[in-house]
Amino acid sequence: MKELLLALPAGRETGGRSYGLTPAHMAYRVGPGPKLLGIRLPQGLRGGLMQVDCAGFDGAGDPVGCCRQILGECRRRSFRGIVCDFEGMPVGCLGKLVEILDRNCAAQSWTLYVPECYAAHAPQARVLVPSALSHGTLERRLREAAERYGAGRTALAVEWVREDFLLPARGRGEPLGREQLEGQLERLEPAVFFDRGLCAHYYTYMKGPQAHFVLFDTPRSIREKLETANRLGIAAALLPQPEVEDHLEEIFGPGT
Repeated sequence: MKELLLALPAGRETGGRSYGLTPAHMAYRVGPGPKLLGIRLPQGLRGGLMQVDCAGFDGAGDPVGCCRQILGECRRRSFRGIVCDFEGMPVGCLGKLVEILDRNCAAQSWTLYVPECYAAHAPQARVLVPSALSHGTLERRLREAAERYGAGRTALAVEWVREDFLLPARGRGEPLGREQLEGQLERLEPAVFFDRGLCAHYYTYMKGPQAHFVLFDTPRSIREKLETANRLGIAAALLPQPEVEDHLEEIFGPGT
């Protein structure tokens, strides 16, 4: 895999660099205007990528000035790429913003990462494909993405999932916290299985007349997801630092 990224909350430290992970600094947001908003990072921080979200932004305005701010911050911090962590379909000026970033990142030989619904706005960017599935297989999902965008433009967005679904499972389930999942496992003592297609662990249980399906990740399942992507020639992966930080050796160490 050409690039392994670690989504790093502002001010956090990481041991990921020793495993070849490049930090994507989660310190930026597109706000009203639009303009670039940010959490203050250490003055001397340089390198890695900028990760920017758009939570709460309604898409109103001309994105040109905001793009100048984003590109200027990348130059100032010596960032070598941008991760657009945008949720939902493009609204308002966000499609145009991504188009401008795509052209400028290509001109600077920086890498731009965009969600799949923005792929048409950024023909030179890498397209983030979520790892979370409730049916089908991750391999098929990544093969389809590689056929559509090319393996060199496809990136796996790894999610550490803990979700409770009503059966039949479709879409996304009810999120479970780590303590909720551990409590449920201790209380129910269910038979836990590993689904090689989904690259995730699961169990079922009954609550009254309703059947439930719980899907969750562990270091083993995250490693399986990455190995599947690597086997298919997928260019990159983005991992969530808070969940994986304590498991880097299990995920990336030799012989595990």
